[in-house]
Amino acid sequence: MKFFLIPLIIVSMWSSLFADDLISYDYEVDAYYSNLIMFIDLDRENNVTDALKYSEEDIYTDLVKNTFNPNIFLFETSIHPMSLFGLYFRDHHESTYERSKRNDFNPVKVITAGFEEPYSFSFFLGRMMVFKNEKDSHIGSNRAYTGFRVSVSDYSIKDNIAHYDKWYNVEFSIKGTRKTDERDLDWSFRVGTKIHQNPYFSNSIYIGAKRSSIDYKKNEYSFIYNTAFSTMLAINSDTLKLAEAEFIVEKKWPLSLRHKISFGLSLGYLYNTGEKYKGELKEEGIDRHQLILRPNFKW
Repeated sequence: MKFFLIPLIIVSMWSSLFADDLISYDYEVDAYYSNLIMFIDLDRENNVTDALKYSEEDIYTDLVKNTFNPNIFLFETSIHPMSLFGLYFRDHHESTYERSKRNDFNPVKVITAGFEEPYSFSFFLGRMMVFKNEKDSHIGSNRAYTGFRVSVSDYSIKDNIAHYDKWYNVEFSIKGTRKTDERDLDWSFRVGTKIHQNPYFSNSIYIGAKRSSIDYKKNEYSFIYNTAFSTMLAINSDTLKLAEAEFIVEKKWPLSLRHKISFGLSLGYLYNTGEKYKGELKEEGIDRHQLILRPNFKW
């Protein structure tokens, strides 16, 4: 329990150093990744770049050039609802979970694969720009960042079972969300390392990319404008052998422009070489080929 208090104590100390007008909050509700973020503006003159008219290329260029000129510190607490569902289902319905397997195909693993922790806390220091919508003074998630993130938690998940594991990862990332009246665009590019204290989990180095687009004015069956993809590659940092590779494509269907609601269905493939685990976790068996299927609403 003490572990959970550490991030809260740190955030309280940081908050006390800044005026209220330099602190803002935002949140996101998602079936797979929901979060609450606190932003602390390090630029007391509030000269955050408004990139509303920037092209996507200009955004990346400006962020990278100013990586080591930080203007924002943020604290994020995230929870992964579908990961928690997988843990709950296996723990309370073990017999049903086992009966649902068909030739190593388990529907619960199919819809929960890829999220290997139930929750986490993150600290980010870097450069931020915003996209101000003239019709709405609330910026919300309409931001882009580049910088360094440290994430921590105390459990890792394998096969819908939580194992006590104080882990942390350090990554450099470029990410953002750009919302207009008709379109939402999300992107993320990251490289980092994940360190485990549990001796049965291997440390890793990873690289990943994600891009998602929803256009509420285009045909809902358009694959170009209403789709997303993500990919990730990780290697064992001790052996430098491939640990896992993941690729996901998502088709999105805009449902409501007024309320910005969409439904997405992701189909992906996760390849696990076995290098992610050690000892008894490796010996108990590994699904090397894992189908990923993720239905999801976004609003």
